[in-house]
Amino acid sequence: MCDFDKGGDTVTAIGLEATPQKCVFWVASNSSPEKEIGPFLESLLTKLYTIAFAKVSSKLMERENLIAKCINFAAPRIKKYRALLKNALKRCLDHLRTMENEDLTGLSEWLQRWESQQDPDLVLCRFAYDQRKSEPMRMLARLSTEPKYKSDRHAIRHSFGLVRHYIGRLGHHFRAADTLLSCVARLQEDLHDFEVRCIPRPPKSSIPTADGKTNLKSILVRMLPAKSPDHDRYQEALVEMDTKHHLSRDFLKNYKDSGWKARVHAEIQVLEHFHAGKLSFASGDPFIACSKPACFCCLLYFQHHPGDFVLPASHRKIYLNWRPPDAVPGDENSELCLRAIIDAMTKTIRRDALRQIEEKVPPKAWHPDSLTRITESAVLYDKIRESLDNDSACGSKEPLMESEHCGNSSWTRNDDLSSVFYADFSGSENGQTMPEACYSFEERSDESDGGVVL
Repeated sequence: MCDFDKGGDTVTAIGLEATPQKCVFWVASNSSPEKEIGPFLESLLTKLYTIAFAKVSSKLMERENLIAKCINFAAPRIKKYRALLKNALKRCLDHLRTMENEDLTGLSEWLQRWESQQDPDLVLCRFAYDQRKSEPMRMLARLSTEPKYKSDRHAIRHSFGLVRHYIGRLGHHFRAADTLLSCVARLQEDLHDFEVRCIPRPPKSSIPTADGKTNLKSILVRMLPAKSPDHDRYQEALVEMDTKHHLSRDFLKNYKDSGWKARVHAEIQVLEHFHAGKLSFASGDPFIACSKPACFCCLLYFQHHPGDFVLPASHRKIYLNWRPPDAVPGDENSELCLRAIIDAMTKTIRRDALRQIEEKVPPKAWHPDSLTRITESAVLYDKIRESLDNDSACGSKEPLMESEHCGNSSWTRNDDLSSVFYADFSGSENGQTMPEACYSFEERSDESDGGVVL
């Protein structure tokens, strides 16, 4: 809910600190959170605490007010989803007009309703939420997965998938509000006396300029041991991939953008803030919530960090403007720790890159870095949701599925149900088995940028 715009600047992460006096919600963003995100979060939490003690007769009105508040805050994001949805709808409708299939007539008429949508944001998002389990949405899901052998992002199946994704994102505003409301009773103690504090955003840094060794051939030499017997084999495979997929051209293009700056992602800011300050997590749970699944580098940073934080789910995109946090000035242990983390990350990236070169893995089909939030089995989700709602205040002692309840992190400790809640990421389960890593620019909209393999 705090991530009110598209493109990466407003991605938000939160860590909950327990102190003897109160709970502190530490919030970080890829942009400065002090101006808009921090105040909104504080007002949202205050509103939730008020709802916790509201009369049953006023609960419905309070729900509507909360949803309206969140949708109004997310107006920039919704505006962009409208535009992206309109473009995807046009491609789908043009394709359906060329097909003589009576089974698709209803879908075409349903899509035309979306094409002519000019309702206010609240009405639009409500309609999207109400349609999430409809037959046309199921048809979109089927059309977006056939045929599987086509990976071109311009294939028509990709457009059907995007329409479903955008509708799911619009409807998620209602779903997220219901999730928060179902957790109000559990959050009463945390919200009784709380404070929202913003973590100052680290400054962006310039990218090193390209030189004579900024090319695929030189990079491969640096990745392999000196006089490696495997060099020629990898070099031959890399040349073949470069010829087919123009890797060199795309790689060097990244260095020609003078406005390209590297930044520390929000979840890493929170991680280091807790680690450096030796802060105590609420309930002893070292979990950091984030408005989007982690990128590949953030996932590796979590994995190799000595703080033993809960691993986030990841869409495994590699943002070329990602950078690690700075070491604490004058702290030798901090510098050694950071160096060890980066070394471990580099080994993993090198291993994966060499494997992809050896296997001549083609560019990976583009995938969004946000969740559609429509599970593959709506029936199963409803059963689980009902079970959770009946569990006095949203849960037992063990944290529940964060992807659907009490958060927006897409992380779960319930392995048996993980396949349901990771349906939006093909092949994902429990945050571990994810799509191949691909890279893209974070400054671009998360539904419009491309990506290729390492």
